[in-house]
Amino acid sequence: MAWAEWQRSVCPECCTRLEEWDRTRGGDPHAYVTDTLRCPGCELISQERDHVPQDRSGYGVKIQLVARDQYAPRP
Repeated sequence: MAWAEWQRSVCPECCTRLEEWDRTRGGDPHAYVTDTLRCPGCELISQERDHVPQDRSGYGVKIQLVARDQYAPRP
């Protein structure tokens, strides 16, 4: 239960917690610095968004990465 509660306090986008930034809660507003990273998987997913067939596009459609040796095209 404690782990689930802690997980809810973590931002899903940047993976930090608000208290890490808040001096009144022991944090530091300069605790982190940014760095640029290019993920080839995320890049491929972003490129694929432009090529989703019309009959498979719409709300809730997710693009996932599948290992080439495990891929079986859908009919």
